Formats: sequence, C-alpha cells, structure tokens
Amino acid sequence: MEILLRVLDGPRLLVDGEPATLPESSLRILVFLAFRRRPAPRRVVASLLWPDSDEARAGGNMRSALWRLRAVGVPIDDRAGTGLHVRPGLAVDLDAVTGWAGRVAAGPGEPSDLRVPAGVDAALDLLPAWYDDWVIFERERVRACVLHALEQVSERLSECGRHAEAVDAAIAAVCAEPLRESAQRALILAHLAEGNQIEAHRSYRAYRTLLETELGVAPSPQLRALAPVAVSH
Repeated sequence: MEILLRVLDGPRLLVDGEPATLPESSLRILVFLAFRRRPAPRRVVASLLWPDSDEARAGGNMRSALWRLRAVGVPIDDRAGTGLHVRPGLAVDLDAVTGWAGRVAAGPGEPSDLRVPAGVDAALDLLPAWYDDWVIFERERVRACVLHALEQVSERLSECGRHAEAVDAAIAAVCAEPLRESAQRALILAHLAEGNQIEAHRSYRAYRTLLETELGVAPSPQLRALAPVAVSH
C-alpha cells in the first residue's frame, strides 16, 4: 500500500493513488505529526489542535480522528511511553523540496540539484489557509530554506553558464520575498553574469524604489556597489 500526504496542493491523502476521504481533524493530526518528525505526547497534540476544548472533549476528538486515519491505512502508533507518531510507510510530497534545499545548502551536491524541483512555489507559501502557530512556524522554516536554496542555485547556475535558469531561480526568490536583499542581489548578479547590465540596473532601481516606498530606507552599500550606473542616476 502506498500512502502519500500531499501538503503542497492540499492537504490531502492519497492511498494507492486514490484520494482518501478524511475530515479536516484527521488531516490536521497527520500534518502535525509529519511536520514534527518525532513522537509527541497525546495531550500535547490534543491541546495544540483543539485549544478551545476542554481536555475530555479534545481527547475524544483526537481518538475519533485517529480512528479514521487508521481506517484508511495510515501507520500511526501511539503506544504508551513512545508518544504519538507516524511509523515508516507514509510519504510526504514536501520532503522532495526540503531534501533538495538541504542538499543545496550542504553543497556542492549533484548536478541534478541545479534543477529547481516542482513544488517550490507551493512550498514558499505552505498551507496558506491554516493559521495555527505550529503551521506558521513550519511555513517560515520551509520558506527560509527554499529561499536560500534558490539564491544559491542561481549563483551556481551562473557559474556554469546556464544564465536563463539562473535568472529564473533568482526571480522565483524575488517574487516570493520582494524586500529580501539577498534575493534581489542574486537576480542582479545573474543579470550581470549574462552581460545584461541594463537588466541589472533596472532590477536595482526597482528594488531601490520599493525599499524607499515600503520602508523608507536605501539598499545596502554592498548592493549599491553592484549597480554603479543605477546609483549615479
């Protein structure tokens, strides 16, 4: 049996390629445990997922949600002393993106890691309709990892002469976080590596205007040094 948790375009659960019908409470437990990656005491899970319920009601809600997960074959274990966790056998689509980002950060990696994997855009805004603190924390963690990876991949692609791909990777980072200077720097450097000074200057000027409008500050001296023509205008 193949069980796949999709959070990049979900959340939803696929069992042998077919969607499993689950209430949101069951999906929330499954996503929480998949993100946590280690056992969690039942009372911790119940208090986080049902914060407005008393202990008895939260426990009942959790038992019902766990029963539904086991009914479709999800390998959840909650034996006494081990905590609630998912046993091996559950695949999570997000792991492909975070695994890529981790390999890029460790560097230099395999040539295949210079290809930005599918799902990066969704990973940059993970589960946008969920506002729980534990989801927000994971969303920001994944976002930071992926942004760093896009910037590093852009630089390495430029070094390999794959300029169009380098620009695309940098643009993905800029679109996700327009005020992030390291992303803008990656884009300017990608343009310069390709010999497109006008594009580099245009990107710099757009970023300078954005910073002045949104924050009332100027780009750092290090970034200004990359675009001397733009600075002089």
